[in-house]
Amino acid sequence: MAKRLLTRAEAYVALRRTGRSVTQLARELGVGRRTVSEVLAGRKLGIYGDAHIVAVALGIKDGVIVPDPISTIAALRAQDRRRTRMRP
Repeated sequence: MAKRLLTRAEAYVALRRTGRSVTQLARELGVGRRTVSEVLAGRKLGIYGDAHIVAVALGIKDGVIVPDPISTIAALRAQDRRRTRMRP
């Protein structure tokens, strides 16, 4: 069963319930405070980059946070090589 995603308002309440501010969350995630605020306000959708990291961390979006973009490319290439070897 998939985890239920939060609305932006629910994510804000959950953040406040933990006793953390928007600035503290931004520091923890390594993104700008403004990005966190814009995701919570709906001005950024969380599709790419830092906004994606914020949206996934807050539970607004289903996704994966990859710590290093280079590792994403390497992982995709390795996966592609494995598929190629498996073909008869």
